Amino acid sequence: MNDLPHFHVQPVLSELYDSKDLLDFSGPPTPPQPSTSSPSLFQSASSIAAAAGRRAAAAASSTSNQPSSPQQQHTASTGGSAKEIRCVEGFGQNMYVGASDGTVEWWVCDGSPGASAMNGWSMKHRHTLFPRRPVSRLYVLPKISKLLIVSDGTLHALGLPNLEPLPSSHVPPLRGVLSVILDDEELDWGGPGSEDPNAQMTVVVVRRKGLGVYKLGNRMSAVKELPLPAPPTEHALFASYLCAAIPSITPDQSPLYSLIDLSDASLTEVLPVTQIDQAVAEFDVNPNVVVIPGENEFLVTSYTGSSTMGVFLNGQGDPVRGTMEWASHPLRIAVESGYIIALLRNHTIVIHSLEDLDVPAQTVELSLGAFDLTYSPYGISVRDLVRDERLGSYRLKLLGGKLAPPKPIETRLPVPDPGTVNASADSTADLPSSGDGVISPTDGLSPTAEDPPSGSGLTPPSSPRRAPVTPQRGSSLPSSTFISTGPFSTAVAETLIIGRHTIQSLTPTPVILRLEALCSERKMEEAISLVDDERRRGRRGEIDVDKSTHQSTMRYMHLYLAAHLLEEAMFDKAQDYWIRGKVDPRILVRCYTDLRGKVIGSEEEVDSYAGLQKVLEDMPSVEEIISSSIKRNYSPHVQPNSATAPETSVLRSAMQEEARDMLAECLRKTRTSRRKGGGSRGIDSRKIDIVIDTTLAKLLADKGTTNELLALLAAPNDCVFSELEPFLEKRPYVLVTVMRTQGRVDRVLELLKEIADTGINDPICEDPVEELAQQLESVKDPQLFLKYALWVVEKRPTRGLSILMAQNAKTGVRLDEVQLVDDLRKIDETIANKYIEHAIVTKRSPSRVLHQQLLDVLLDEAEMLCADDGVRYHLEELDAEYRLEPEPRPFPIFLAEIAPDTPVKRNRLKTMLFLQGSPFFDLEAAAKKLEGMELLKYELAIIYGRLAKHRKSLSLLALTIGDSISAQTYCTTQGEIIPPKIARSTATSSRIKGMDGWATLGEVGRRKKEVKEDEMRGLVKELLGVYMSDSKGTSKQAAALLNAQSVHLDVLEVLGQMPNEWPLDEVSSFIKRSMRRGMHERATWGVLKAISAGQNLEVSEEYLNEIRRIPPVVRRNHPGRDRRANDDLDPNLGYELALGHSPPDEGSIAEKEWNSYDEKGLVDDEMDGDAKAEAKVEEKVGSDANDNDKVRAGGAGVEGEKRVTRQPDNAHPSVDVGVEDRPF
Repeated sequence: MNDLPHFHVQPVLSELYDSKDLLDFSGPPTPPQPSTSSPSLFQSASSIAAAAGRRAAAAASSTSNQPSSPQQQHTASTGGSAKEIRCVEGFGQNMYVGASDGTVEWWVCDGSPGASAMNGWSMKHRHTLFPRRPVSRLYVLPKISKLLIVSDGTLHALGLPNLEPLPSSHVPPLRGVLSVILDDEELDWGGPGSEDPNAQMTVVVVRRKGLGVYKLGNRMSAVKELPLPAPPTEHALFASYLCAAIPSITPDQSPLYSLIDLSDASLTEVLPVTQIDQAVAEFDVNPNVVVIPGENEFLVTSYTGSSTMGVFLNGQGDPVRGTMEWASHPLRIAVESGYIIALLRNHTIVIHSLEDLDVPAQTVELSLGAFDLTYSPYGISVRDLVRDERLGSYRLKLLGGKLAPPKPIETRLPVPDPGTVNASADSTADLPSSGDGVISPTDGLSPTAEDPPSGSGLTPPSSPRRAPVTPQRGSSLPSSTFISTGPFSTAVAETLIIGRHTIQSLTPTPVILRLEALCSERKMEEAISLVDDERRRGRRGEIDVDKSTHQSTMRYMHLYLAAHLLEEAMFDKAQDYWIRGKVDPRILVRCYTDLRGKVIGSEEEVDSYAGLQKVLEDMPSVEEIISSSIKRNYSPHVQPNSATAPETSVLRSAMQEEARDMLAECLRKTRTSRRKGGGSRGIDSRKIDIVIDTTLAKLLADKGTTNELLALLAAPNDCVFSELEPFLEKRPYVLVTVMRTQGRVDRVLELLKEIADTGINDPICEDPVEELAQQLESVKDPQLFLKYALWVVEKRPTRGLSILMAQNAKTGVRLDEVQLVDDLRKIDETIANKYIEHAIVTKRSPSRVLHQQLLDVLLDEAEMLCADDGVRYHLEELDAEYRLEPEPRPFPIFLAEIAPDTPVKRNRLKTMLFLQGSPFFDLEAAAKKLEGMELLKYELAIIYGRLAKHRKSLSLLALTIGDSISAQTYCTTQGEIIPPKIARSTATSSRIKGMDGWATLGEVGRRKKEVKEDEMRGLVKELLGVYMSDSKGTSKQAAALLNAQSVHLDVLEVLGQMPNEWPLDEVSSFIKRSMRRGMHERATWGVLKAISAGQNLEVSEEYLNEIRRIPPVVRRNHPGRDRRANDDLDPNLGYELALGHSPPDEGSIAEKEWNSYDEKGLVDDEMDGDAKAEAKVEEKVGSDANDNDKVRAGGAGVEGEKRVTRQPDNAHPSVDVGVEDRPF
């Protein structure tokens, strides 16, 4: 890497003032016009600010208007008649050009469409000085946003970046100025936005009589003046030390380099500019002074006659470091990044490293005339032509060049039939086709129409414009690469080369060129190191471009390096760089002739970087690469030749395997990235997925990586089955997977059955029976399901039974359970019995046939178990132990808790719960069978209870088994021995898995059963009779029953039936409680009766009091009137009945229920109104009666008759009025 050039020369602005028609003699050429758009202040990229740290004090050096300067020599040689470039300065994206006509132009490198002809530069503004004199020097001060201009001895100041004039009161023009000196230590700039409005910089103005020190900020203020014997012609400043070339007072003497300490105004002469007589020299020797950044040293040149010597001086003028030499005298010197750059008089640039001053590190021959160098410590953003050219787009024909097939290949789109394996969701209709599913190649880039040649024929035609690059939807390049005028990127240049009409940049050699040089020399290890270092720099943020441009650059470098590593047969190393470069997989697959098949057409094209055109078009197939590598490395050493030697055959196979592994890994990672949303999308997206999935499946099938192949085919994919079929012929299980993805379930089951029946062990299908069983779980066809489910039961009964049990009518397959049980019995009796148990206990089948079969199975099993003497002894021991229980509890709970987990325990618990819960079996047949099994008395008691044979059931429970709790439960539940609560408690206590289903068997469809009082009393009496029938040993149980059910028993009746042998102390509790209860009830009813009588008397008293306060009722009889009209006035009931009142009746309720209080209020109001009306009637009737009495007493004639009947005090008074009375 040390032999690579360190700097690269590229044009910035060409033919700036020298481009015109050769036949146009009318006047000077027209300069470019400024753009109408004006960017905001300091729009240069922040990445350029990083270059400000790599500056040199050479930027602080200035040139005067002395005759010995390169500028003056250049002006003298050209005559100064036409407009020319005199000086250039810049920072960031801004560049300022001082011209010979007294104008200053502001150029911006922004890549705008109108700037494509100027390498991305566009002129934003042109400022004209007054008077219009050539511009000698420009000084850019972005720290304080000022631009200083020296023109014809006058110092002008303008604002940055848009050259706005400044008020003369703030920065007045200074006359008699030869040059300006800036302090190198004050040139720091933090980038756009870091401007400080209060900042100030030191400006040293060189006049003819001395130096003027000023402070420049918002205003310019003088600090002090320093006289000099003569004005310096070249100078540089750091800290307080000024190194200047001062002309001698004597004309025949050479100027001397002097060190001036500005702090104490001391001057020390050091070295002459030329060591020979000026008259003898063939040219005017110009001085050169620059500062070595960070070293506090000056570098000056001294012409010796045959060469020029470079001397390093410190601030005191002492020589340091050593000397260096140039064959030709330098016109200008700059220091950049540890390199000394010298523009020599022989139009060459010689570059030395500060680490090695003896031998030049690089020499650049300039084809265009250059007269000056300018150095910008801030860095200038110029277009990176190398990068943009390499990152341009072009259409690569995949099967072109060495990879062209002998016959054209047409690729066809996959269709959703057995030819496609689970195609992805992208519709094939989205791809352009030429008919019949044939993929049409994507059209290439359409060049724009170019302007026709212009002029008279002697004028060269205008330069063709770059064809706009339109982003392709299926492009494998990043979208940022495709701009309307092609890729545009910038690089930081600190040193510019100035010519009359051209500006060139001297930039560090682009990393792309360095990579290409290393690859061309086959220095692959160094190329790998270079790319890795550049990638690490990007991760650390040590880049001078934006992130997107850097990513595109790194992608190009990865692809370029990977392509060369592939050609060198370094497959394992190429793999990582193909992946990092996000290669279009078709570019790789095309090199594998045995794998690409027909998924890549002969006319198919893809987008690629223009810099990869040659290497991709010349790329051979992998077989040719391997052959060339073996021949290149082993041809002289193997016999008979490298193609047929046994040693090379083994090596060839290994290299082919390595090449396939590289391709497989690239396809894997590319596929993963695309499945997550990465990669290009568009018209080629589906095509890329097809190539990836199909080729990867071929590689996996060929290598035997079956697990990964199966995973690929099982997931959503874009494989083309017609391409895969030849690779799957020897792998039937993979074919099963393919059929599964296509939905061919019947074929999948058939293939798996064949694999299992053949008995041949397939390493990729370790258990075909289990896989078939798993496949059955998704089958919905009853016939297909039953066919293979019974086959699985034959092979693996337990697994087959689990499949059958998993089915249900809602989500699975509806099966005829009775027929299924018959089929299972032909295969395995035990499996059939287990399925019956599942159908009844879990699925709650109501089939009487299955319930009866299950009962038969349980009873047969119990009979078989009880035939064993050990089991009989165990059951007898349990019965005896139960009778000795101190605290009584139901026998099922005792059996569940005490008995060990044995088959007979399980059988008895299941049988008890089934007999109590199931309603679908023959009770008589069950009773008949259980009567012959003397050890299953509890089960027989359950059957007797369901048959309503209460006496037998209670006798078994109370006397034979001794289960008083169950016997009492029988009475209270009307024959149910194991109610739901006892059943659940039994299942829980047994700690047997699956017993809960048996316990809840009787709860399905269960309704709450109401036991009548009479029936319960009868069962309790029946149980008491059972106890009394056995007078020995049952007194305690009878006493417990009497105490528990005393409310349902009559004490006198019990005493009449009680055996004389029973001790009185055992039943005394019952007798006492019964007598106490009877006395309590009698006293309670007596109290209630007395309370009721008192309440009746109180209500009667209130009623009579109300009656006494009611006046008598007058009733009239009208002749000829229907008597029924006055039916509401009952003479026997009086006024109360007439008004709708009735005597109180204890225990009566309201005849009407009101819906609301409002409704009741309305009715009450109406009744109140009627009562008032009746009161008026009574008052009227009373007055009329008094009048009649008076008439009768006076003996006046009376027509009619009036009776007044006096009622008792406790009756309603009434008045009869004759018809002759006046109506109301």
